[in-house]
Amino acid sequence: MRLITALELNSKVVANLTELVRRLRPVAPVRWVHPQNMHVTLKYVGDWPESRLDVLLRNLSEVRVTQPIAVPLAGLGYFPSLDRPRVFWVGAENTAPLRQLASNVDAALAPLGVVPEVRPYQPHLTLGRVFDGESLDELHNAVEELPSREFGTLNPDRFTLFESTVTDAGPVYRRVAEFPFLQVAEPVEVGARPTLVGRV
Repeated sequence: MRLITALELNSKVVANLTELVRRLRPVAPVRWVHPQNMHVTLKYVGDWPESRLDVLLRNLSEVRVTQPIAVPLAGLGYFPSLDRPRVFWVGAENTAPLRQLASNVDAALAPLGVVPEVRPYQPHLTLGRVFDGESLDELHNAVEELPSREFGTLNPDRFTLFESTVTDAGPVYRRVAEFPFLQVAEPVEVGARPTLVGRV
């Protein structure tokens, strides 16, 4: 299983991004991600044996969130750079509560052998992958003509563990488990079970 942890999008953000893709698709040399598959990654777990899924779920269920998280989505850019664009993205504001959540997920997985992040967390939402060698001039012009580069705000109350499967049409994401935030001012029982999705 190839796994990631991520924040899902609300319906308003999905609608805004669907409209963005509709506007840019005719002029953009980009392989688009379907808006229903878009997300803000917290941690890329990587390949994980299904036989050890229970221990992964247990550790993730112990992640605590002690303050509300709001993630404004605004701005457009490229990774790794405008000169060598490979990924076209929407920016996600790197707020302190979001950074703390990503750090807590990282810390929960480290004892299981998942390599901790050494690079600073850069939250974003992948719109698509740029085709090699294609001119982006028309895309740049279309972006300049957008009425807004603000796409809404995420106010998540949980994070999700996804399984990612690579297909010819792009990655397909399946929910494995959801982890509601436990916003607590007092200690709570450790090891609350996650909400399992699509599993028996």
